[in-house]
Amino acid sequence: MKRTLGVPLLLAKILAVGFAVALAAPGSAPAAAAASLQPLSTNDFRATESSADRDSGTFARSATMIEFSAEAKSAVAAEVSLSVAGKKFTASKDISKGVANWSGGGASLQPDERTALGAFAKSLESSWVKPANAAKTPVSLHRDLTIRLAMLVAEAPVGTKIGNLEVPRPVERYGQPKVPDMKLAAESCVKEGTSVTAPNSAARSAVLAACQQSNEDGILYTGCNENAWVVHDADSHCFLGESIYVGPASYDCMGKCGGGCFIITGYTYDCADHDRCGREHGGSTNPWDAECGDEYFEADDDFLYSSNQCG
Repeated sequence: MKRTLGVPLLLAKILAVGFAVALAAPGSAPAAAAASLQPLSTNDFRATESSADRDSGTFARSATMIEFSAEAKSAVAAEVSLSVAGKKFTASKDISKGVANWSGGGASLQPDERTALGAFAKSLESSWVKPANAAKTPVSLHRDLTIRLAMLVAEAPVGTKIGNLEVPRPVERYGQPKVPDMKLAAESCVKEGTSVTAPNSAARSAVLAACQQSNEDGILYTGCNENAWVVHDADSHCFLGESIYVGPASYDCMGKCGGGCFIITGYTYDCADHDRCGREHGGSTNPWDAECGDEYFEADDDFLYSSNQCG
């Protein structure tokens, strides 16, 4: 009876024959050609240029490649460009003029791209921030802006298109925010809109989106470990206010601008609003949820300008 080789055994025999042929073959492939076949490892950071006023390089996480270029245009101005799987994001900042700009050209991110950006920011923390702190020197402006842009874009709700935004430097304040007198207005808006639109219709979705209220606080810092009054709204409910524990001792550093407990940015009410919205509506566990887009854009000045008041 003719015996058929099982797949594992057949594969082993093929590999063995191939290995033997390779050993017998004269010469070998050039080292450069062999190296080009090696896959990039997870969290692979490679600097192609590094100087006092310019940095560039690549970062790879799994299948997502990030290319970055950052340049100091002067002592008080810098420009940054990030390419995430071919999607270009840029930022510029001029301290003397008190204005920053950032853009995604209408692009939106997928979950793996957001994850890669978050890992990229953490890599820059290790490569740039910690050595500067150890030497007790400031992080240069172009490097600082690179980290802030990476963290900001990494927090974008999946599917949210990022256009061109100008962000003037806001006033930095401390203390408790005013409890917003918006909840009743939002509830009235929803009640009126739903009374004249059909369930699950495009018109219903549009009117609910229009009922969402802005709670832009500029940069209003929270306390470092205390209960703060944070607010958000979403497609599924009106303006909601809650007392949430924020600061370095809170779970996952609630209120910090950026994922986790990153060093550069501060703990602010706008970032706390966005953090709470993401946790409430799945932004941290369900990457397809985009109900927190308004809270995200309200926090961009906090990402770009705030400093760590709890360090």
